[in-house]
Amino acid sequence: MAAPTALNPRNQTHEDTVAPVSDHSAAPEVQEQTRTRRLFSFPQLFAFAVIYFSTWTGLGANMYFALLNGGHAAFLFNFIITSMGALAQALTLSELASILPLAGAQYYWTFHLAPKKHRKLLTWLSGWATWIGYISALAGVVNTTVFMYEAAIRINNPEYIGDGWRTPVLGMVILALLTGLNVWAFNLVPWFELVVGILNIVFFFLTVVVLWVMSPRNPTSILVTTEPSSEWSNDFISWNVGLLTSVWMFAGLEGVVHMGEETKNSRETAPRAMIWGIATNGILGIVIIITLLICMPPLQDVLASPYPFFYLIETSTGSKSVTTVLAIGICIINTGCCLSMYASSTRLTWAWARDGGLPCWFGHVHGTRRVPVRAVLLTFGLAALLILLNLNSTNFVALGAITSLSSFALYFSYAIILSVTIHVRMTTGLRHDSWNIGRFGMPVNIYALVWTLYAMIWLPFPTEVPVTAMTMNYSGPVFGIAMAIVTGGWFAWAKANWAGPNPAVVACVLAAECAAEVGSRSGSA
Repeated sequence: MAAPTALNPRNQTHEDTVAPVSDHSAAPEVQEQTRTRRLFSFPQLFAFAVIYFSTWTGLGANMYFALLNGGHAAFLFNFIITSMGALAQALTLSELASILPLAGAQYYWTFHLAPKKHRKLLTWLSGWATWIGYISALAGVVNTTVFMYEAAIRINNPEYIGDGWRTPVLGMVILALLTGLNVWAFNLVPWFELVVGILNIVFFFLTVVVLWVMSPRNPTSILVTTEPSSEWSNDFISWNVGLLTSVWMFAGLEGVVHMGEETKNSRETAPRAMIWGIATNGILGIVIIITLLICMPPLQDVLASPYPFFYLIETSTGSKSVTTVLAIGICIINTGCCLSMYASSTRLTWAWARDGGLPCWFGHVHGTRRVPVRAVLLTFGLAALLILLNLNSTNFVALGAITSLSSFALYFSYAIILSVTIHVRMTTGLRHDSWNIGRFGMPVNIYALVWTLYAMIWLPFPTEVPVTAMTMNYSGPVFGIAMAIVTGGWFAWAKANWAGPNPAVVACVLAAECAAEVGSRSGSA
């Protein structure tokens, strides 16, 4: 019998537990899959988390659909509701991250918590859903950043047209920059994120102060004004469809955990960075929404603009120069957001490959650079293929069909791990590590699951009616097709041949984490 572990409080069979550290964990192939460097300190990972969400810039860039469905009040209160749900999700995942801070995150936790009968299937579904969600989210974030750059260009060059070849070329430039940083200069990434994190706060205050000082003011009653402009006949449906913008802001909320194997004292650092990152972005988001609503031009004018955020700033301040400065800062921040998402996506790709979900060849870590170069290149290639869907402007709908599934796929993975966590609490019990929420664990877990399932109801809804090929929300059908393929792969191959996450990798990473903690304490002493 194996000794009990933090995720396995009862003595169960060896197959049910995380493998103890053994000679097998030191096998050459395992070392080649785990030899990353622990570079991120708490301030750097916290900055990574703040930039990863980049909520205040994201709300500005994506406010069109929030305002279209439900109006001003829905924009504000939907974000508050979503922030509370995201915080509950993060509190649950933070407990698990403090026990197993591995790059695979939720699919690892699913394997070590789920009932033996279902654990491999649930892990297979969770791993694929998470990976699909991150790759599609990365393409969506890069695409949004490209649109922001194009909007910044149009401030002083209104004749610029961002379609045809320009949009994918800009996207490829951003992806190439991210790839170069991740392959040849990853040791600089924590510092880059720290600097951009500081710029994020600086430009947030600049934007808020400039708008409050220079803009005409709307009455505070606008904060509770419902003025839906979509053609949904039911205001309840319209309001909930407007929720999707806020849900997108927190998709992939566990992103910092995927960096856990490259973080110092990750058992404490990763959970703290995730929680404080969400809390900080929640506060910044509420402040920016109130600011935008109070300083906003007429709603219909904002909705009619191709770039509502910069239109709002320029119209409210009456200055192209001010708008240009703020736009440049926002674009830099969004590029930092792309870097965070890219790094998390590559680490998830690396983890899923070394555990056999993807070809194991991509689970290798370069011996000199100490980064998973093959996983980085695979991530670049897949994201580039999605970005190339913009070569023809009419294909924006094709890219949207793929990127819109990111929230749905990730929420599906959250639903699995939240359900499994609740099941464990109700049966064997969940042992805690250095980070836990104590007696509030079960209520928070249940609230997080209820929120997740509720949000998933609305994620496939189209954001505009009448529904056309261009306005259709394809997340439901595309996710269904993707999961049908994944399920088919399970029955055709994985059920008989896939063993689940490699226990030797888990043991090796945990041993390295313990050694790093001991070394850190010795150095401090």
